[in-house]
Amino acid sequence: MALETTVVTFKLNGTFAQWAEIFDSDEANKRHADYGIKPLYRGVNKADPQQVIVIHQNQEGDLDKFLEANHDWISTHDVDMTSFDKSVWTAD
Repeated sequence: MALETTVVTFKLNGTFAQWAEIFDSDEANKRHADYGIKPLYRGVNKADPQQVIVIHQNQEGDLDKFLEANHDWISTHDVDMTSFDKSVWTAD
């Protein structure tokens, strides 16, 4: 499997500060580690404080597995799951 860098954007129904506290939590770190996902960056759009970007590195397909397994948990944190937009980048 190849190493991928994934760029995900989505909308929040709450505040970035509230979401970031959960994203940076020990529980989220463990959930990411369980799927070999390394978060590289997370930020909020200056022009739209409801839009978030997250950049991860992971083995091919692991982010999809993580999102499927953790969909319900993620959606309880004011994340609009219908707004997900993901792009995948490789060094190939």
